[in-house]
Amino acid sequence: MRPSPTRFVGMMALVALAAGAAGCSSARPSAYAAGKLPAGVRIAILPLANYTEVPDASNHWVPRLAVELARQRDLEVVDAGEVERVLGSEPWLLLDRVPLELIERFGAELNAQALIVGSVLAFGERAGGGEPVPEVSVSLRLLTVPGGRVIWSAVDSRDGTNGETVFGIGREGSLERLAEESARAIVATFPRVARAAGKPDAKPAEKETK
Repeated sequence: MRPSPTRFVGMMALVALAAGAAGCSSARPSAYAAGKLPAGVRIAILPLANYTEVPDASNHWVPRLAVELARQRDLEVVDAGEVERVLGSEPWLLLDRVPLELIERFGAELNAQALIVGSVLAFGERAGGGEPVPEVSVSLRLLTVPGGRVIWSAVDSRDGTNGETVFGIGREGSLERLAEESARAIVATFPRVARAAGKPDAKPAEKETK
C-alpha cells in the first residue's frame, strides 16, 4: 500500500527538520576567556599530555589547532619545529602541568608571549551499535609569559553521534573530520586579539582588470 501524498509530504518534512536539527545540535566547547590578547601576540603550542590509548593522539590533533589559530588575525603561531627543539633540551613529561620556571624558560627561548598547554582525553573510535563512533576530547589552557597566568581555558568533548537525529542524519563517521571540527570549535572560543593600530578590518578588494 502506497502512502498518501499528505503522509509522504509529512514524512519528508520530518526528515528535513531532522537534518536542520542535526546542524544545531553539535557539541560546543566549555570555555573561559579573560579579556583580549595584544596585537601581534606570538603563541607556542606545546605537545599535549596524552591520556588515551592512541600513542600519537597529540600529533594528530595539535596540527589542526595550529592551522585554525594561524587563520586568526594579528597573532603568530610558533613553528612546531622550534617548539620541538626547545623541548628537546628539557624533556618535561607532564606537559599539562608545566612548572612556572619552565613556562618562563620556554616562553623566553621561543620568543612567545603565551603558551598553550593541555591534554588529549579521548581520541579514537568506540563501539556504537554496528559502526565505530569516532570521539575526541581535549582540554586546553593559554598561559601568559611571563607569569603563567591562565587567560583562557577550554574543554571540548564530542563524538560522531552528537549531531545525529533520525535515520542517522547528522552522524559523523570520520575521526579526521571530527578532529578538524573540534579544533575549529575550540578556536572559536579563543580570546579576541586587539586590532593592530592602523590596520583595516579587511583586505581591500582587488580592482578587476579588463
